[in-house]
Amino acid sequence: MTQEFQQFWPHDLVAGEAVNVRPGDEDVSDLLGSIAAHGLLQPLVGRTREDETVEIIDGNRRLKALKQLFDEGKLREKVPVMLRDQEADADAFEISLAANILRRQLHPVAEFEAFAALIDKGKDKQAVADHFGIPLRAVEQRLALGRLHADVRLAWLEGRINGNAARAFTIASPADQAAYLFKVTYPDELQEGHIRRSFTKETVPASSGLARFVGVEAYRNAGGTFVPDLFAEEPDFADGKLLTFLADQLLQAKAEDLREVEGWGEVLFGEAAADKYRWHRMIKPALPDDAKPARVIEIEQRQQAITTRLDEINDTGVIGAEPDGPEGADETDGLVDALSKEHDALDDEYDRLEAELEQLTESQAWLTLSAEKRAKAVAVLDIDREGKVTIARGFMKDQKPRPEPKPTALSTPAPKPSPAGEEAPEPARLSAAQMDELALTATRAAAHVVAAQPRLALALFVASAATLGSPVRFRSEGRSEGPGLPWEGRSYESKKTTTFVDVFKRTQLLSIDELQVHTAKCVAHMLDFTSKAMNGYNMDALTPEAAQAVRAALPAVDHRAALVQAFDPAEYFSKAPKQEAITAIRDCGDDPGKHAKLKKADLGAVATRLATERHWLPEILRGGIFDAVLSAEEPEGDDQEEDAGGDEEPAEPETPATAAEAALQIWLGQERTRLVAMKAPELRELLKERGVSIPFGSTKMQLIELALQHGDPDSSVEEAA
Repeated sequence: MTQEFQQFWPHDLVAGEAVNVRPGDEDVSDLLGSIAAHGLLQPLVGRTREDETVEIIDGNRRLKALKQLFDEGKLREKVPVMLRDQEADADAFEISLAANILRRQLHPVAEFEAFAALIDKGKDKQAVADHFGIPLRAVEQRLALGRLHADVRLAWLEGRINGNAARAFTIASPADQAAYLFKVTYPDELQEGHIRRSFTKETVPASSGLARFVGVEAYRNAGGTFVPDLFAEEPDFADGKLLTFLADQLLQAKAEDLREVEGWGEVLFGEAAADKYRWHRMIKPALPDDAKPARVIEIEQRQQAITTRLDEINDTGVIGAEPDGPEGADETDGLVDALSKEHDALDDEYDRLEAELEQLTESQAWLTLSAEKRAKAVAVLDIDREGKVTIARGFMKDQKPRPEPKPTALSTPAPKPSPAGEEAPEPARLSAAQMDELALTATRAAAHVVAAQPRLALALFVASAATLGSPVRFRSEGRSEGPGLPWEGRSYESKKTTTFVDVFKRTQLLSIDELQVHTAKCVAHMLDFTSKAMNGYNMDALTPEAAQAVRAALPAVDHRAALVQAFDPAEYFSKAPKQEAITAIRDCGDDPGKHAKLKKADLGAVATRLATERHWLPEILRGGIFDAVLSAEEPEGDDQEEDAGGDEEPAEPETPATAAEAALQIWLGQERTRLVAMKAPELRELLKERGVSIPFGSTKMQLIELALQHGDPDSSVEEAA
């Protein structure tokens, strides 16, 4: 087999349609600019046919582009062709197939990096677009992908993200891209939607009703900017607050017009109408026939005619019917097609007329109300998905009272009588959310105690199965607190969930003692003292008496220790009223008067310190079972503390004996100051790095003590000494 290069005019060459794997009608616009700018980089491959013409067996797209450039006068020279001997069609087709299969494509990352390098070397974007025959926007898209952070490009090369995810990254800065990639924990976080949502939390989609209502021009004229997303048909609106402000201005003008024209007492929108679902709404009056506009009567008559015709089409039985035989198939198909099109057209027309009728009659019907009634009622403006203003009329604001929040099972104990001559402190008024947080704290503590008490757990299990109102929620409605089980049979998120059959087979092999241990954990997971268990419409709703009975039955020492671990004083005092911090300071034996001038945050810090030192608990968590603080004689958990020594005066701190001890005290003070400034999650991360096991329910103060105990003061102490 011989082959040689020869030069030919493009129109002297014939495309090998029968022996080329690519179709001849493929688009070649991407080749035109490249060949015009750089010439033919890869020669054509052809063979001589029996009629002495040259047939191209590899390069039909290039040949098509060359002929087009020649006709446009952009090519004035012959093109090189590697000419092969005449050979069979099968052999020629095999060559074409091999050339296309073995041609290795560039990875998109390499391609986009190359585009970025062209621009960095001084090439103009438009010139690059012209050379490669692609739109300018396509060049900008490639540049954005080529300039992704190196970590993101590496993730794409390694297959950890796909092209769609890479495009989502382009809406953020390279620094934000790297920060996001560093924080990724689960594979789902590398999906396009998750990435895009994380970078556009404060933006508004261009397809939203709010954006369509305000409009691009009005938003841009007000100084609004857009998310720089080169791959979106319509970029998101970057300033959601500005967009809302502009929409409110437009709605305010419409509200004033509507109030003036129709005489409503109020025309509200946005936050002012957020409670409209609680308001009573009057029934819309029927529009009398003599008050109907002519167009309304015309629409109603047309709708009646459409309904009659649709019934006739449905009665034919032709739509959806099978032809009787081959000879009638064509005729039946034609009839079915015609009737189906007519049916669909009539349906669409009916819907359009219905929308127009609603718009015409809505305001007319409400205007039949007396002016006095309209002056006492409210109309509400809103924006639908298409960006159009909708009007809901006839609301009465004072007809539907706001429901009271549901209580938790931890009811506030009755106030204790004050000593004679002293004014009783005002009880703290906690919000429903704070009450539920305390109830969850009590649930968490009780769950850990129950899990360690198989006998008590079995008693709870039997009593709950035989009665209603128990805090043990049998239908897996509990909080799943306490020690974990060896199976994830009820997890909807984990991929390792096990079935009942698998667990049942394994539990049959366990001993009685092992079953008791697992039963205790199961009962612990079912506990719930929060408002969720107090559903007033459920016969099995939790009662406060039942919750109190369970809490009182728990071993007191372990129960109090678990409550102290689960309770976070800093979090509690940051949300509770100031009076609760004053009460805690008094309970801990300090004089609240000394701190009377402190602000709420500073007072909360004092209360947090004292509560941590004295193991103070709020009255709701104590539930009449425990004292406010842990007495000196009372053991905490399994540790038996020695007697505190009665009323002896506290010993003065010892003077450091050596420079090293003094340096250690200095380091402890500096380290404590640094740790206090850290947040609880940062402290937990620090302890994990040091390999420290963190006890369940540890508060921030306890985390600080752990960090001090497992710190490394050697270098700092040596320097200070």
